Amino acid sequence: MRAFVFVVVATLVAIGAGVGIIAATGSTSSPVLSALGIGETHFGEAKQVAVSELRQVLGGPTAARTSAGCGPRYSEVVWGDLAVEFRLGTFSGYRYLDGGLLHDYGSVAGLEAAPVAPRLSATGGITLGSTLGQVRTALGPLRSVGTNRSEARDGLIFYDDAQTFPDPSSSRIIEMKIGTCGDY
Repeated sequence: MRAFVFVVVATLVAIGAGVGIIAATGSTSSPVLSALGIGETHFGEAKQVAVSELRQVLGGPTAARTSAGCGPRYSEVVWGDLAVEFRLGTFSGYRYLDGGLLHDYGSVAGLEAAPVAPRLSATGGITLGSTLGQVRTALGPLRSVGTNRSEARDGLIFYDDAQTFPDPSSSRIIEMKIGTCGDY
C-alpha cells in the first residue's frame, strides 16, 4: 500500500511540476481577445460572472468605476491596461490600451497603468506593439474606420501609431477594442 501511495504522490508531484514549468515558460494559453469576448468570457454574460471568470486568469482587478465618458449605464472593471466594459450590468466590450485608460477621457494625469498579466493577444498572437503588417498577415485585409484605426472582418478594432497616411505596415498597435460605448 505504501508503494502505491508513493507512486500516486510522485505522479501528482510530477504533474504539478509540469504545470509549474508550463506556467513559468508562458506556454499556457492566456485568454485570447476576440469578437466574442476575452477567452472563455463571452459578451452578454452578467457582470458578476464575467468578472469572476476574468479574475481566475488575470487576478484581482486594479479598478472598478462608472464610465467617465459614457455615463452611469456603463461601468468598467480594469486590469492594468485592460478595461472591460459593462452596459447595464452585462459584458459588452473591452479596450486593451497601451498605458491603460489613465491617458483617456477622465484620466488622472501623470499616472501610468501597469500592464495586465498575462500579456493578452488576439488570434495569430497579435498584441500591443505588433505591427499593422502583422495584423494584416494574421487576420487578413483590414477596413479603415478612422484616423489610425482599422477593423478586422470580425469587428475587432486596432489603433496604430502611424504618423503618415496611409498608415504604413510598420505602424505599431497601441490599442485593441470592440463593443465599447465610445471613442474617448
